[in-house]
Amino acid sequence: MSIIKDKDIDDIKENCLNSIAELIEKYKDDLYMLQRLHTRVVNYLPNDLDYEYKKREKNVNRTNYLTNEKDMFIQIFLSKNQYYYLPNNNCFYEYNGKNYSIVKDDDIIHKLLSTISKDRTLLEWKHKTKKNAISIIKERSLLNSIPESETIQNVLNVLYPSIFPTKNQAKYFLTIIGDNIFKKNSNHIFLVTPKTKKILNEIDNIAYLSIGYTNTTHNFMTKYHENHSYENCRLIKINECFSLELWKDIIKKIGLDLICISAHYSNRYENSDNYLNVKADEELKNYSFYLKNNSNTDIVSNFCNSYFTCIGLGSGSNDNTENKQCKIEWKNVHYIWKQFTSNMSLPNMIYSNTLKSILKEKYSYDESSDSFINITSKYLPTESDFIKFWENTIIVVNDTTISEDSFDNEIEIDELCALFKYWSKQNKNNESILSNGTISEDNVLKILKHFFPNIEIVEDKYVLNITCNLWNKIDDIKNSIMFIYEENKLPLISFDAAYNYYCVFCNTNSYKFIVSKRYFEKYFKFYCANHIVYEKFIETASFIEV
Repeated sequence: MSIIKDKDIDDIKENCLNSIAELIEKYKDDLYMLQRLHTRVVNYLPNDLDYEYKKREKNVNRTNYLTNEKDMFIQIFLSKNQYYYLPNNNCFYEYNGKNYSIVKDDDIIHKLLSTISKDRTLLEWKHKTKKNAISIIKERSLLNSIPESETIQNVLNVLYPSIFPTKNQAKYFLTIIGDNIFKKNSNHIFLVTPKTKKILNEIDNIAYLSIGYTNTTHNFMTKYHENHSYENCRLIKINECFSLELWKDIIKKIGLDLICISAHYSNRYENSDNYLNVKADEELKNYSFYLKNNSNTDIVSNFCNSYFTCIGLGSGSNDNTENKQCKIEWKNVHYIWKQFTSNMSLPNMIYSNTLKSILKEKYSYDESSDSFINITSKYLPTESDFIKFWENTIIVVNDTTISEDSFDNEIEIDELCALFKYWSKQNKNNESILSNGTISEDNVLKILKHFFPNIEIVEDKYVLNITCNLWNKIDDIKNSIMFIYEENKLPLISFDAAYNYYCVFCNTNSYKFIVSKRYFEKYFKFYCANHIVYEKFIETASFIEV
């Protein structure tokens, strides 16, 4: 109720008295009218005003009561039914304490009216309450909602450990997505692997479909470019061994939850950099800020300190011998650099020409041999020996010499590992062989792709159109055929049984290597194609022809 000032009261009083005085003056010669005026003012007016006052007071109290009931109803309704809204796509959302979902406004209105009908107090204000509730919902931004711990943990359990190596990495990633939604730190660049980009594309799609935002992951890059400032670059470590198809199915189910949690983290921690500074462990912080905190020269120094050893020429030593032992060709240095970036989960942030120039300032360089002098590396012997093994034992079949009816020979990556180990043992007395022959399949792939880029590799497992002079796979199978024929003594034999006989034959004759079942079947499907029946059986009569 508004406060009436004394001056206002005086003005009203004066106006009323003036009006009565005017009426008295008007009817001063008419006793009847004067009596009527007296009766109205003295008898009726106080009662009328008292009635109006009570009626108004009742209406005000009723309005206040209904307003309080309405406000209380809406407060309780929205605490039990967590609805939110985004104006950019004019879309409503519901959160049930576990998951977020898109909801139609008609469904919200229906639930509102149904609930109001049960509370008969607000029936006469039903539509006003509905309108007020919808207005309040429209002020509740989805991106300012606070998800429950269960929702957060469900999303984190999907991201860690299948996609991110640590839970803090997953939280950091979510905070970055939230920053992008709110357009914070738009100058930052987040460097990821190409496979990771496919994950991000799915997040982009779900963000557009669910909240109407585009380019949610626009600043995630798969390659470093020279125009990128190290100061603005951040690193994100993501596991490579995840199923993209499985991720697509998962993101459809948790996509909106992921987006809301991302927005929540961005609000809670202010931005992703602040998350690293106040919440993340030192390992994550140092990795993510690696480019920000290091220059080109710093990074190359870290590389050199970890991967190279300088060898000085001692007095009385044979200079030619010493120099020969301590020379590393540029192509091998570049390979070791790739090992460094791979082992450190770093992008290729220094171009090869720049890297070479920085190294020339640190080490002696021989232009004629394109080599760095008086340095060695513990990471090189295995790779160097494998290249020697390849050059001495592997025969590459030229594609132009292969006819369409030729058998497509191949060696599997794990077989190359075994052959290399065997070759190393055979040459253990050779002083130029420095390793013990143990090498991982991943390392073999890296060597082949770096030093022999023209070699055809399928599925990172099968190296096509090569043979090895240490092992004639076809001859081994041919040698076993009569043994299989004599042992089986039936007109048909399954691939499985034939392969088992082949393995027995190889073990009996102390063969060093056994071909894979895939290669074994491939051989018979090529040479005995007309004698394969029921898809899985071979006519043994064909063995005599092979």
